[in-house]
Amino acid sequence: MQATVRRVLSVVVVLLGGVLVIFGAWNAFKLGPSGEARFSVTSKDPGALVIQPYVLNAVDVPVRITATRGDGGAVRLLVAPSADARAVLARYAVSTVSGVHYPAGTLDLRASGVGALPDISTADVWRLSAKGAGSAQLVVNQGSGPETAVVASGDATALRGVTMTLTWADRAWFFDALAVALIGSIVAAFALGDLWHTRPGGSSLRPARHGAVTT
Repeated sequence: MQATVRRVLSVVVVLLGGVLVIFGAWNAFKLGPSGEARFSVTSKDPGALVIQPYVLNAVDVPVRITATRGDGGAVRLLVAPSADARAVLARYAVSTVSGVHYPAGTLDLRASGVGALPDISTADVWRLSAKGAGSAQLVVNQGSGPETAVVASGDATALRGVTMTLTWADRAWFFDALAVALIGSIVAAFALGDLWHTRPGGSSLRPARHGAVTT
């Protein structure tokens, strides 16, 4: 009975080790050697895109924001303290990032407000700013939060059909995933070894020819 319980526990440990191997290896493959986690969304509603601090400042590594307009128009990226950004955005029509999904690599948007956003680039609250034709990119370092990032039109045309990507990168995440896979493989290997040594008939005793006992 005791041997049966031990074998059942070994099987459970083997399965647990296998799960760790799969989980760690898959995440290492997903993140890559640079430890890059990327999330994208394409807006369907007109208006600026807003990234609140609970997303922008969620991880203590820099986040790269990339925005591309489908119509090729100008794009402006802006970052300011959250209280100041809220005052500037007021109740204009915006789409706010409301969810981040890993490992799917997608973002959710929640539309709110009414009315076209005017040119907000002239406000003196913005700590960071970037503008580009068709697309723009901005890297936000942590440590100045809570902050809010805004993707706005860089010209007189309305902002619509924008694809926004948020990218966080930390090489330690890649090595952490590899470590999980390694630990899982070691655990599974020890448990498999125990199963082998406790297999039925694997350690039975039989009499030897000259009265000795062999295994």
